[in-house]
Amino acid sequence: MKEDRKKNIPKKFREVDSSFIDRLTKGERGNTPTKFYIFPKKLNFYSKDPEEDVVLLTRLHWIAYVPDFLLVLLFLLLPVLLSIISSAFSFPISPILYIGLFMIGVLVALNIFVTAILKWFYSVIVITDRRIVVVTLQNAFYHSYSEAQLSNIEDVTHTTTGFWGNILDVGNLDIDTAGHEIDFRLKMVPKPRELQDIINDLVEMKKGGKI
Repeated sequence: MKEDRKKNIPKKFREVDSSFIDRLTKGERGNTPTKFYIFPKKLNFYSKDPEEDVVLLTRLHWIAYVPDFLLVLLFLLLPVLLSIISSAFSFPISPILYIGLFMIGVLVALNIFVTAILKWFYSVIVITDRRIVVVTLQNAFYHSYSEAQLSNIEDVTHTTTGFWGNILDVGNLDIDTAGHEIDFRLKMVPKPRELQDIINDLVEMKKGGKI
């Protein structure tokens, strides 16, 4: 297992401090939707250079999509809620109207559910040996693409607040860059402290000429 993992590590990273690789693999452990994907193969994105190595890929924590799934539940239960209200106030609902509301609720719920899955899958944070790339899918018709060069990153901080933030290890990551580049605020990221340490290590290695 260790030999197979070592083969996946690009040559330029095999000579760096072993603690950095250990930190990477720590976030990769487990089989959850919020784990880190370390040195993923065959991953390409817009403007990726041939010699550029992807170090890490991750997605927003699943808790970021809880409001979407609550909406799905609400629309699925809408006919039931209307039935309860009509019974309480002696206001009969036509069977045709009830079936129509049920079908509309299912269609809207399905649309919200599929959109949430697509947002989770295509909204990614990619960290390479040169930059950080953030792709955010808002809906089927709109997405945003932002990036920051490692050499221009000046400061990385994280915040973990609230009960669930500490229990689930989810928080925000603030990345300050030099010049006129856009600063990043990544919300609802998994393992924010580990992600901060990984980015700081890469920035240090980049500025030190090690990668």
